[in-house]
Amino acid sequence: MPDLIRPDAFALYTVLFLHFEGRFLLLERSPTKRIAPGRWTGVGGRVEVDEMDDLRASVLRELTEETGLSENDIEDLALRRVLYHNRANEPLTGLLYYTAELKRYALPDCTEGTLHWKAPADFAALDIIETTNLVLLHLVEDMRRDPKGEARVHIGVTHYQADGTLTSLSWSA
Repeated sequence: MPDLIRPDAFALYTVLFLHFEGRFLLLERSPTKRIAPGRWTGVGGRVEVDEMDDLRASVLRELTEETGLSENDIEDLALRRVLYHNRANEPLTGLLYYTAELKRYALPDCTEGTLHWKAPADFAALDIIETTNLVLLHLVEDMRRDPKGEARVHIGVTHYQADGTLTSLSWSA
């Protein structure tokens, strides 16, 4: 029987935002990156096939690979938001947005670009990746309302025009 789902029909990524004393650790992607060069986001990456049953392990792997930090350096790791988008000629993509508190200040080197501590007031001046830009201030508010990440996860769906222009975002109630 032929495969019903083609490879790469669905892509799943983790995006982690560490916070410490009101600031957030953001990644300014290297200008040599193929995808989103020079743009801002959190640390993270693609969930590997063997990690689909343990998404927490995937976000922790990415944290260690990109920053050298480990689970012992953070607390209150929480999945806060999931955003699905389906641009024309791309796989359906799920973005898993996590937050965690860094136990002590650090500014590690990063294999994907340069890390910076930024306050929410700084976000508007940054060239943040569109999908992350739609979520970041929601994450700040989620953490204010629920510091430990015990509330439900919000699910969002983006809508695009045929030319790939983002038109709207809908969040679950």
